[in-house]
Amino acid sequence: MIKLGNIDDNYIISLSALLHSSYLVNKIATTGQNYSNQAEMLIRSIYKTDTFDTKSIYKNYNELHDGYVVLKKILTGNTDIPLITMQKYALNMILIQKNINKINDLKYLIRKKIDNYQENSMMATNLGDLIAYTEEIYTEHIGIIRPRVVVSGKKEYLEKNSSLIRALLLSGIRASFLWDYYGGSKWQLMFRRKEILNKCEKFFI
Repeated sequence: MIKLGNIDDNYIISLSALLHSSYLVNKIATTGQNYSNQAEMLIRSIYKTDTFDTKSIYKNYNELHDGYVVLKKILTGNTDIPLITMQKYALNMILIQKNINKINDLKYLIRKKIDNYQENSMMATNLGDLIAYTEEIYTEHIGIIRPRVVVSGKKEYLEKNSSLIRALLLSGIRASFLWDYYGGSKWQLMFRRKEILNKCEKFFI
């Protein structure tokens, strides 16, 4: 059954966040540059579990602009190779999010790990430690799920930035949960493309 929810701001922001995660993973894997500062808002979104309001979760949502550009390119039928790669990452993250809901207790275990971070006042809160902790969640609980997100890029870049890449993949899965909450589905990207694109045109500056 295809969901027919409203295409609203929350829908566009959560989908842009998912695609921004894919965008940064691809940039890191192919250029070797460290985008941890640009990734910070996405990674911290994983730990904002007390609201579904995307403008609270992604307070500076204009920082998701590159993900929004990727979304517009997908909706207008662009087929360049980097875009296809980013779209593949996003689709796999959506499938993982769906599969998390099918595995008994897995969502609870992930949430417990997130809550442990939030509740431990003695735990360091700098970005480097947050990335390492997020990678730990991904490795323990997401790595067992299929399909795996196989990231393409130079081996040296992938090894050097493995923690950040895994943290970004988890942030994309978090965004997928939000998008699903607001009625998102991959079928809409096929059958409601014009409607989503019209909303995009009125959204980001």
